[in-house]
Amino acid sequence: MGRRKQTPEYRPIKDAHKTLGLWSIRRALTFAFTAAVVLLVAAWFLLLWLLGSPTHAEPMPLDTKDVLELLKLVFALVAGVGALVALVTAYRRQRVDEAAGERAERVQAHVEYGQAVELLGHDKAAVRLGGLYSLERLAQDHPYYRQTVTDVVCSYLRMPFKSPFTDHGGQADRSRQPDDHTPHDPETSDAPLQELQVRLTAQRLLKRHLTITSPDQEPPPTYWGGINIDLTGAHLVDFEFTHCRPREARFLEAHFNGVSVFDGAHFDGPVWFNRALFSGSASFMGARFSGITGFFKVRFGETSFDLVNFGEIAMFAMSHFNGNVEFFGAHFENDAFFDNIHCKGDASFKNAQFGRQVHFREARFGGTASFEEAHFRDEPDFAEAVASYPNDDHVWPRCWRAQAIAGDAAQLTRCS
Repeated sequence: MGRRKQTPEYRPIKDAHKTLGLWSIRRALTFAFTAAVVLLVAAWFLLLWLLGSPTHAEPMPLDTKDVLELLKLVFALVAGVGALVALVTAYRRQRVDEAAGERAERVQAHVEYGQAVELLGHDKAAVRLGGLYSLERLAQDHPYYRQTVTDVVCSYLRMPFKSPFTDHGGQADRSRQPDDHTPHDPETSDAPLQELQVRLTAQRLLKRHLTITSPDQEPPPTYWGGINIDLTGAHLVDFEFTHCRPREARFLEAHFNGVSVFDGAHFDGPVWFNRALFSGSASFMGARFSGITGFFKVRFGETSFDLVNFGEIAMFAMSHFNGNVEFFGAHFENDAFFDNIHCKGDASFKNAQFGRQVHFREARFGGTASFEEAHFRDEPDFAEAVASYPNDDHVWPRCWRAQAIAGDAAQLTRCS
């Protein structure tokens, strides 16, 4: 869960000023009066110094006019002290009123949060939708609730869910009705479809508030910065994360049904997709992974990692690509691990840039494996890699040649 601001500690009335960070009224007035006296005395001596100290002379009796002037001066000093006291008191009253207003606002926000979360557990989908919109409005108005609201939305998406559609070849068939359709009970038969709409709304909520217009521009007012998302084990349908920028993300064991789009997404921290399942196609075109990226034991369909930048270690070991996969122009700034991957379709690493070590140990390529114009800074490791499709020599990395393209263990030797 995200960090929350702690509510002020309850104190007795006599110590309430400590909660607001204020002095006691006695201490504040004493300090103000003392400061006023010191300033007046300092001003008096400064004036004497500027005008020159008068010579000592015999005191003369004061006439009526001088007495009146002296009384006016005394009254002015008393009025000044009174005004100072009134100013201190007014400031304290205003500060107390502001704190009370802030506290009332926080209490009201907490009440709204509790009510919205309760709505998410309602039997009717329309009520659950209302709960999502209430949470969204609350987080937009109160930034300290944004991580908490995001956690709640992610938790909702992690709840068990059975898609109302039957998958065919990894794609969700939208033309079919739910298998348990019962004409005599429309409310019950429509429940899976209604729940799907609630979950799609939750996904769009995350998309809306994690989207940046451009890395070079100011983010829109709807952007929630510094947010972590945890969709471990979530069932996501037609998941769109285009141009989103969370801080950290977890998609461990998530099931992506339909088309999944992460084009232009920017992940500031580590990202984990380990053991995730992409039943349909997936696109990460132009995405940027600044932290460690884990795609360990992931099952992909048709997949594109074109022009992706991996700033830290990228792990694809033991992943299965059941369709074609492309890494055209991908940039790996750190080590990349493709050990024991299985590619049933074509795999293209054309123009890919490998800045450090890259490992393809025991990789299995069922289709064309193209490394045309790829650049390797260090010697890649293709130990026991197998390409069963009869390709030309150029499909392997430039300056590398497969001695046995088809066979149990392709041997790669460096070109002369």
